[in-house]
Amino acid sequence: MTVFASGDLETVELVAPPERDPFGDPVPGTGGRLTVPGCLFAPGPSAENLNGANQVQADGTLYMPAGSPLPGPHHTVRVRDRDYEVIGEPRVWGSAGVEVVLQTSTG
Repeated sequence: MTVFASGDLETVELVAPPERDPFGDPVPGTGGRLTVPGCLFAPGPSAENLNGANQVQADGTLYMPAGSPLPGPHHTVRVRDRDYEVIGEPRVWGSAGVEVVLQTSTG
């Protein structure tokens, strides 16, 4: 069951990095991408770090439908052609869905 307005829905991608062997090389067949439809994305505030770097940090909140796979701190979440890292643990709200705090940096 989707509880969001259909015109605002987005499809996001959860990207899991490959596992590493004892030498630090990627293990074939591990990692991968998972598409999650029916999500909402709320852009958050951004801040510029001009102290020794030209960097912009931006926050966002992703709302996923109930029953969606839970992203962990090792996942990258691709939203609107931009990669975000997961901050903290996803908040599961039962039948209302899942809330995930995201952050990205550029520069």
